[in-house]
Amino acid sequence: MTVAFHVLVWLAVAVELTCCVGFAVLRPAIDRLHFAGAATVLGPALVAAAICCREGLFTTNGLNAVATVLLLALLGGALSIATARAIRLSDRGTLESSQAERERGA
Repeated sequence: MTVAFHVLVWLAVAVELTCCVGFAVLRPAIDRLHFAGAATVLGPALVAAAICCREGLFTTNGLNAVATVLLLALLGGALSIATARAIRLSDRGTLESSQAERERGA
């Protein structure tokens, strides 16, 4: 169980570092948003899995970890959508799709 805990924690650290590097390297804000969204969901989920592996799922710590990850996933996704809409509105002045986007099905 200790090995699984350490593997999950180190995997979470690797995911978060990858997301940070991707966020720092990419220039367009909409591309950075993808890495920020991944950092909000993947890393915390792995940490919660590690906590549940060590403490047990049906303990206070395990349930708190799961609840935190669920809130991060829900609220992080909502924040990503709101940010993407704000970026589109800032760049194009409207949220409506262009004729070219409608033709290609985007």
